Amino acid sequence: MKRRFLAPLLFAALLPWTMPAHAGWEEAVAAYNKGDYGVAAKEFRPFAEQGQATAQYILGWIYQNGEGVKKDEIEAAKWYLKAGEKGNADAQYALGSLYAAGAGVKRDDAEAVKWFRKAADQNKAGAQYLLGYMLSAGEGATKNEAEGISWYRKAAEQGLAEAQYALALVLSDGRGVTKDDQEANQWYRKAADQGNFDAAYLLGSNYEAGRGVIPDYTEAVRWYRKAADKNNVEAQYHLAALIRDGKGAERNDAEALALFKKAAEAGQPYTPTAIDEYIKKGKPDLAFDLGDTWLGKRPDDVALLTMLGFSAAGEARANPARYAPVAKKYGEQAIARIEADKRPERMTPAEWAEYRTKWLPQLYVQLAGLSSKAGNIADSRAKLERASQLNPNDAYTWYLLGQNHFGEYEKLNAAARMLDGEPKMDATGKAFTKLDLVIDAYAHAVALSENKDTLRDLHDPLLKDLTSLYDFRNGSRSGLDNLIGKYRGQQ
Repeated sequence: MKRRFLAPLLFAALLPWTMPAHAGWEEAVAAYNKGDYGVAAKEFRPFAEQGQATAQYILGWIYQNGEGVKKDEIEAAKWYLKAGEKGNADAQYALGSLYAAGAGVKRDDAEAVKWFRKAADQNKAGAQYLLGYMLSAGEGATKNEAEGISWYRKAAEQGLAEAQYALALVLSDGRGVTKDDQEANQWYRKAADQGNFDAAYLLGSNYEAGRGVIPDYTEAVRWYRKAADKNNVEAQYHLAALIRDGKGAERNDAEALALFKKAAEAGQPYTPTAIDEYIKKGKPDLAFDLGDTWLGKRPDDVALLTMLGFSAAGEARANPARYAPVAKKYGEQAIARIEADKRPERMTPAEWAEYRTKWLPQLYVQLAGLSSKAGNIADSRAKLERASQLNPNDAYTWYLLGQNHFGEYEKLNAAARMLDGEPKMDATGKAFTKLDLVIDAYAHAVALSENKDTLRDLHDPLLKDLTSLYDFRNGSRSGLDNLIGKYRGQQ
């Protein structure tokens, strides 16, 4: 649970009849109630110096907050101590907060616990909550979760939202108390009704999952929305997912995407999962839009860049005009980062090694296919050659490289047929040089796919094509087995 310290509490309206009327007291109260804190400090000081605990506490509060006077936490601590020693619960609570935070005094958790306990014994809810936290965490005192929870409960029963939330958390987790999701939900609701958006989020989560309640997507949406409106990132994400799927609310892609983007901008780590869900649901444009938002914050997310690159490349097969540029954008960014060996902090060395050895060559192959469709044969060939260097044992890469060379061979051969004499011989020689590259690449692919059931559809027809081309080029099949065997031995 996140550690939070509450500011000392002071009611806006002081009660002038809490002590016998004295000259200046009513003036001090009136000045404070009007917000004229400088005058109030001046009027309260004589009472404080005479030992009046309420005045000492108020003077401490004014100095701590710098209201009408120069902020001075050391001076505040001095007056809180005087009032606290006289038994003023507000001052004891405030002084405990200063010790816990190390403000105006040297941080001392044991002193904080001491003063919180004094105020808690006087039923000061804020002190009960913070005492409960420090006992539960073992800060300033021997760890005692059971006692800590008892103080949470006392403060919660007084209506303190922070304590209600803390009590709900321990009941949900079963830390130091019997796990009880039903009671936890009761306290989450009480805290949420007072504006605690973390409680609202967890209550929504419990309604979605059916923890301690009957699953109810409508209620989940209601509580998620309350938390999301207060910029709770987790709530924004989960609310978006429900609206995307039409659970508990009308399906609304625009609203869901807007919520996902808010969560992404805040760094919600589940964002890539939402992007993947959009892809699986056949909504690539929404996936790419959300992906751009996420990458705007985390441009080093190679895993997401790679996923989006492959997804866009898949979409480009049916609609190259629309999606080929998208695939190129993501793919080239991923390649640049992997080639530069810029491992993201969130990725382990083992994961990074997989991206360099497995996914990087596949990215090159995907982009090579896009370049080929766009008619950029040289770029396609360069990418396939790089892929074959990175993963020389991939049969399909060698096959595609062979096809690339074959396309060039056909162009050179067709041009040679149009010539005569020596120019024809030179052109034919260039065509045959290219054909040798085709044969070599096909031999690689055949060797690498040999005796592999998953590659039989590649191996068998390609071996026939290779045999035909080799026979045509060399006038016989002699030597073909040796060529294939050379690459078979390189696996």
